[in-house]
Amino acid sequence: MTGVVRLLRRPATGALAGQVTSALAGFVLQVAAARALGVAGLATFSLAYGAIVLATAVCSGLVGDSLTVLDRHEPRVRAGLHVSTALVSGVAGLAGCVLGVATGVLPAWAGLLLGAATAAFVLEDTLRRLLMAAGRFWSLPAVDVTSLVVALGTLLVAARAGGLELSSFVVALLAGQTAAAVVAWVLLPAAERPRGPWRDPALGTVFAFGSWRAAAQTVRPALLTVLRLLVVAVAGAAAYGPLEAARVYTAPTLVLVAGLGTFLLPHFVSLRPQGPAAGLRAADRAAAGLALAVGVVGLLAVLALPWAGPLLTGGDYPVPAEAVAGWSVYAVASAVLLPYSGLASVHGAQRRVLVLRAFEFASLAAVALLLAVDGGVPWTPLALTLGPVLAAVAVRRSVLLPMARSTAGSVVREPAVA
Repeated sequence: MTGVVRLLRRPATGALAGQVTSALAGFVLQVAAARALGVAGLATFSLAYGAIVLATAVCSGLVGDSLTVLDRHEPRVRAGLHVSTALVSGVAGLAGCVLGVATGVLPAWAGLLLGAATAAFVLEDTLRRLLMAAGRFWSLPAVDVTSLVVALGTLLVAARAGGLELSSFVVALLAGQTAAAVVAWVLLPAAERPRGPWRDPALGTVFAFGSWRAAAQTVRPALLTVLRLLVVAVAGAAAYGPLEAARVYTAPTLVLVAGLGTFLLPHFVSLRPQGPAAGLRAADRAAAGLALAVGVVGLLAVLALPWAGPLLTGGDYPVPAEAVAGWSVYAVASAVLLPYSGLASVHGAQRRVLVLRAFEFASLAAVALLLAVDGGVPWTPLALTLGPVLAAVAVRRSVLLPMARSTAGSVVREPAVA
């Protein structure tokens, strides 16, 4: 019993629990979309949801990583973080409005609410990152459960009022994320709540570090967005629907990656005084452990597909086993890359990480080749795997190894300039 208590007190366990609840909230909403909107509706919802995740990734890298690595208690840095968050959430909200109105897939009122939902999503994610940076990992489940309960309650009201449509999910996202942001604010320590200062922001300091991390954070969401657009353009929304259902089905395989990833960055910061060599040893252990854990979860997902797949889609269409296997392998490759890119960024090599992560876009060439082949659509997630594997090898060999060998325990940083 004592061992269980010690395990539950560990920050890594809290980080994982927080990511489980976060993933569960998104997973349940996407399952609801899969069952209520049909295959084409799920594809449309996934495009909109993917765009929101992309905007959130920008702020997560720019502000979330900066408040973890930089001294967020220094007044000018703190003001820079506040102003940066306001700018990104405002721009993201405006882009969401334009997307929702210009595409015509939503009524005008719902298109405007899509912008508000996007801004709320960004703000809630920033407050979650602040909870993580403050070590309040076990507060995250309360935030995520609030989001899920309020969103599902909104959908239930909409269903009773006349049925679920795409606009219903936009309203549910807005309501859930707004409520979750309020809860996150309340759970933050009083000294951490973003109430000021706002004057004389050190935007240069924040952007010098955060802009590179923000760009790196957008690689994977951008890659998935391009994949969606390619498949929809070549094969149609109905063809992409089962592929997205497979991604939703395998989402738990990314829970371990993202959950421990939220813990790894502050962990690497704590190891920074010991030098890059100690960090590299920790990154190697983390990469191996993450790959093994995610691989096991992926294998279980493939084995459970015959009976679990119909639960996701309601039996309306099959979930392709090839796509489930491909998304699972892609998750393993992403797990291997995560510790190395995080460690390199903590030691100031965030620009080089971004350049090397361009390898991930090379996998789109393999995707294009598969789309030209009959029956190639379900295999496109597997083609994406090539990118993170190449990027992980490149970051370790060309950034971390030379850094560890040349410093003999001292810390090497790239100049923090834009």
